[in-house]
Amino acid sequence: MMNSSKTSGDLGALIARHTPGYALEQAFYRSDAVFQQDLDRVFHHEWQLAGHVSELAEVGAYFLWEMMDESVIITRGDDGEVHALANVCRHRGSRVCIEPRGNTKRFTCPYHAWIFNLDGSLFNARMLDKQVDRSKLGLKRIAVAVFHGMIFVSLAETPDSFDKVRQELDHLLRPFGLDKAKIAHRVQYPVKANWKLLVENYNECYHCTAAHPEFSRSHATHMISERIEPLNAAMEARSANCGVPTDFVDRIAVNRQTGSPDYAYNRYSLFEGYVTGSEDGEPLAPLLGDLTGYDSGASDLYVGILNPMLIYCDHMVIYRFIPVDKDNSIQEILWLVREDAVEGEDYDLDRLVWLWDVTTKSDKTIIEKNQEGVNSRYYEPGPFVEMETYTKRFVDSYLQSLGKHTAN
Repeated sequence: MMNSSKTSGDLGALIARHTPGYALEQAFYRSDAVFQQDLDRVFHHEWQLAGHVSELAEVGAYFLWEMMDESVIITRGDDGEVHALANVCRHRGSRVCIEPRGNTKRFTCPYHAWIFNLDGSLFNARMLDKQVDRSKLGLKRIAVAVFHGMIFVSLAETPDSFDKVRQELDHLLRPFGLDKAKIAHRVQYPVKANWKLLVENYNECYHCTAAHPEFSRSHATHMISERIEPLNAAMEARSANCGVPTDFVDRIAVNRQTGSPDYAYNRYSLFEGYVTGSEDGEPLAPLLGDLTGYDSGASDLYVGILNPMLIYCDHMVIYRFIPVDKDNSIQEILWLVREDAVEGEDYDLDRLVWLWDVTTKSDKTIIEKNQEGVNSRYYEPGPFVEMETYTKRFVDSYLQSLGKHTAN
């Protein structure tokens, strides 16, 4: 039996040793060196969802996006644009913003009171020699992209282009009016597991029948294709009448060498009697965007490998996978509804969050048990089955990303 903890310290050799169609070796989940490469070559390179424009409704509004040692100020400037700024003072490196969100005319460092404009440019530095070029002392700018109301950031020096994402997904997302939505609720679930196990679990429904009875009675993603196809065919007729796009776009694990992030869109049917992802099948909130009715479907949306989302006719669910350290992660979930929806009148918060709250709590348990097994000296990677296609795609994309940046 192979003890996969006895691996070479060479990341390139570890990648080359991977058997296609199989799970990853133990070192990918347990090695401190691999985790550091995950940060440098995946988390510090990928586009990651930071928030939603509804959080920046006014000029001067800001919030912090944080991951490990990095902190980024996301703000709406005097020009009305969204800016992303490294939360690191250009004097001696102090954090500039301390509060996680707020509204301000300018950012003042609490250490030596250097003051920065909303676009990051230096406004004033007390006692600084007049000969010093102040134009070069603004807060460092972070790549930011606003896409249908969703704010993405990338810490990469040369981020992947968003052009292809916009070209293929714009018309599919426009009817949902996601730029006119708002965050109704968000919660973080700590998980004692390596971040890759969280992503792998999300990307397959092989486990859904056993682990998620609440999800499985409304969503058909755990069914074999022969049983799903009639449901989808019936849904597509309803979708056309409601203005819901049903195009299929799959760019997972094919863009790593083209300078574009992974992205995908797929609409699938819920079971009969369910118009949305609710406990009783009944609507949860006002219809999104320009939709005129319920097609009893849900859209899987991916922008990057770290930001899976679901879009129902009346709300949206966004997942964020956040590393804490090699052995700990956070699953954050955001629920979005129409911007004019009023809690207690147009939607009940407990009903809105029920499905994905109960599902994520179950996921926490099975993922942590998965990590315990992977930690064993008896762990050996096994083969994926057909229902784990997207988990395999994630593994392929992850390895391509590591390999690409290793080569560079």
